[in-house]
Amino acid sequence: MKKPQFFQSSKDSLWVLGAFLAACLMFLFTAYGRIPVEIRSLAATIRFSFVSTSILILMVFFIILRLPGRWSLLLVFAASAAFFGLALGGLWASGQSEPYVVSGLIPYNDAATYTIDANRLLDGERLSVMASRRPFYTGTLGAILGLTGRNLQDATAVLVFLLAISCAYLVLEVRRIRGSAAGAVTMWIMFLFVRRFTGTTMTETLGLSLGALGLALILLGIYRDKLFDLLAGLFVFTLALNVRAGAFFVLPLIILWIGWLFRRGKSFGWKEAGFALGVVVIAFGLNSMILKFIGVPGGMLFANFSESLYGLAAGGERWAEVYIRYPEIMQLPETLRYQEIYRLSFELILADPMNLVRGMLHQWGLLFSDTWFSVYAYVGGENLDGNRYVHWGLYGLCLLSLVQAVRNWRVPLNAFLLVTVFGILISVPFVPPGDAHKMRAFAATIPMLAFLPAVGVTWLLGLLPWKRFKESEVSLPEITGLISFSAILVAFMVIAPIIALKTAVPPIITLPVCNAGEQPVTMHYAEGNAIRLIREDVLQLDWLPEFHFGRYKIFIHNLPNDETIQILSQVEPPATLLLGYDIPTGNKVWMLARTDQMPDKYGIIQVCGNFLQSTDPNVPRYGFYIPRLITIMP
Repeated sequence: MKKPQFFQSSKDSLWVLGAFLAACLMFLFTAYGRIPVEIRSLAATIRFSFVSTSILILMVFFIILRLPGRWSLLLVFAASAAFFGLALGGLWASGQSEPYVVSGLIPYNDAATYTIDANRLLDGERLSVMASRRPFYTGTLGAILGLTGRNLQDATAVLVFLLAISCAYLVLEVRRIRGSAAGAVTMWIMFLFVRRFTGTTMTETLGLSLGALGLALILLGIYRDKLFDLLAGLFVFTLALNVRAGAFFVLPLIILWIGWLFRRGKSFGWKEAGFALGVVVIAFGLNSMILKFIGVPGGMLFANFSESLYGLAAGGERWAEVYIRYPEIMQLPETLRYQEIYRLSFELILADPMNLVRGMLHQWGLLFSDTWFSVYAYVGGENLDGNRYVHWGLYGLCLLSLVQAVRNWRVPLNAFLLVTVFGILISVPFVPPGDAHKMRAFAATIPMLAFLPAVGVTWLLGLLPWKRFKESEVSLPEITGLISFSAILVAFMVIAPIIALKTAVPPIITLPVCNAGEQPVTMHYAEGNAIRLIREDVLQLDWLPEFHFGRYKIFIHNLPNDETIQILSQVEPPATLLLGYDIPTGNKVWMLARTDQMPDKYGIIQVCGNFLQSTDPNVPRYGFYIPRLITIMP
């Protein structure tokens, strides 16, 4: 393929700006627009349907990627923003409760911890032990919350918009190097994986964003044969794995691939491999630096790997196995707990090494099983038989890609495919699919798993006799803002969390005077953080933040914990649900209030009431709180 000229005119810059503007407008319309009603129906389809969504994405992106370069740039941005905006709008319009979010907004389980710690950062407090495992992400979320005035709804929208732009950039680079069909398939697979995380504060959203940008830069580097682009891609991809820990063994193999790529005669490119190693070390160093600045003293990066290691050493059990066998370690402080789990894991390995081998084989088996833990488990709908055929088709496309890559392994792209697939495979035992429903832990490498079958699609289409499926040589501008966008995002992630902490002004709190026996709470009450439940006889459209009680009560049964479902079912409308933390103590507070108790303006609220008591030992960790009196702090 003939390389395009390096566009440097102001006209190209205007096209890039126009693409971003089109994406912004399309995202705002699809995510926030409540009219016309047809948009709501389409949003629900894009969020929850498999067949209709798949057809739309494949068709739309296959068509627009075949257009001339600048138009393709603009329309890919707009289409990506539209689809991700609709996925977000579908959540907000439905009020759906999912494993990581309640009623389309309130963070749940791990997402709640990240959100609370991100808000605590804005008050000048360091992260908790759990959030310190992901300092890059939690710090970035805190900075975004600071920019949105602690508006959680808008902050999640920013994360989704960044995701839409990142995926658009990757699709454009896939189009450049392998054609429009490959670009459409790549977007399709990525979207189906990540749409369940849109609107949540889980790390997978930002992890996939950076993974997509990293792969896009690497593909650009392969196309232009430039070391700088490859190093930039490796750096961003390493950050993705720091945001959402996953298949780390891909990194050393990419370093070796770069050394092989820049070999001179028979001599390995040691200098280039050294540069590659350097950028990986710098990326990990930045994560450690962020931990030092904003994390809890003694916090451990990726500490929860100890839980997965124990499950692996136990023969392939899930991460919670150690707590089943040793429930007493839950009483230990978190840092000591993880150290103890590591000790127990190594004892188990030394006692029976074959159990570790059996555990590893079990995880590899899950990768290609007919379960929700297989490599493409997220590609499918409710028809299990139909899903099986789709998965077999994807496996076949992957096999075609790998066979072609082995036959032509000296081609840089093919060699890259081989090393990344091998890196993912050898990482599997240490990122157990059985611990992460639908490959959640592989978020940073999902773009690579999406690109692999896409290459197979291109090869198959090349065998067809019909000219309309042949790829025409459509030039794409090389200045698309990819490097600039990636640099700005990375700079924000590094600098903004530190600035947020260092410039934070801790609020001056006066404790409320409560009745004897009550537990006073002081917490932030900001726009875009609460859910209001209304009675069934109220005639209005459901849309965040107000939902009819019947819809709410049905959807909370999607939550993974029975104790939560039981408590949330007892709420009576009109009610307001608000997740936050008690500023003086830092304790989680999930307030279940009557709507008429809530103040008519936002600010710091003083609350008198009590935390919900229960005989179930699992309930206290949620921080359910029943208020008696709520006032705005003067």
